[in-house]
Amino acid sequence: MTERGLKTELGKRILIVDDEPDNIHILRIFLASLQYEIFVAESGTEALAAVKVITPDLILLDVMMPDMSGFDICKQLISMADFDIPIIFLSANVQKKDIMKGLQLGAFDYLTKPYDLDLLEMKVSIALNQQKKLANLQQDNKLLAELAYVDALTGLYNRTYLDVMIQKINEGDKTFKSAMMIDMDHFKAINDTFGHIIGDQVLKDIANIIFSQISVNQDMAFRYGGDEFLVLLHDEQTSVEVAHSIIKAVDEIKVGSEPGKQLHVSVSIGVTHNVNRQTLLQMISQADCALLGAKNNGRNRVTVY
Repeated sequence: MTERGLKTELGKRILIVDDEPDNIHILRIFLASLQYEIFVAESGTEALAAVKVITPDLILLDVMMPDMSGFDICKQLISMADFDIPIIFLSANVQKKDIMKGLQLGAFDYLTKPYDLDLLEMKVSIALNQQKKLANLQQDNKLLAELAYVDALTGLYNRTYLDVMIQKINEGDKTFKSAMMIDMDHFKAINDTFGHIIGDQVLKDIANIIFSQISVNQDMAFRYGGDEFLVLLHDEQTSVEVAHSIIKAVDEIKVGSEPGKQLHVSVSIGVTHNVNRQTLLQMISQADCALLGAKNNGRNRVTVY
């Protein structure tokens, strides 16, 4: 706590943009005493370059600058992609229209000269606290967005995110070389015999197996619906090998603990390759056809389209 009772964010970076040595000296000494890390730019050109290098947490920006006005500097900063640094304008001009102009440009606040140090400390603290809240909110929103794309039961991606990927792939953002449709064999018998809680656990186990067999940095696995899964793979050469590895691992799952009442778990898999650079929807359709072939030929096997 400072003497005035305000909590400071230790180590926060503040960029002072001013061309008056006396103003810089006052701000630097006072804010440094509050444990902020201080940087200085004496022109608009220096300020624009400094923002990219040091990424300050707050900018104190003088309106009257030698090469460009603080308003022009603010416009250029705000136009930068993902710029979210709060700006407090500094000015000896207290006319309402100038204060309104600064706020309309997107500045967080306005401070007039000569500085009231108590007011300066308070406005800096409030701006930094608001920025922290905004950063936390953005992080929370990011997590919520990620959760919206994840199947709650299996932890794999869901159909909503598949729609997003279809759009990205059709726009040329990413290319997969192979698609794999995986479907459980006789899943209804597991639910009917042991109940849905056990059935859900089996789905989780299979999802974990799929996740363990693919390249998590390059491949993608989705719960396509019910007891069906879709896998998109970056490597055409190893896709069939991956499919057989999944078959083998699933074969080891046994449901039920009583002798003679255990049910064997298996899956059927259809694989297709993106040899003609067809769209993702075509790949999924072809993998689905291959899956149907695996089902019709006895299940618990891999069929390639």
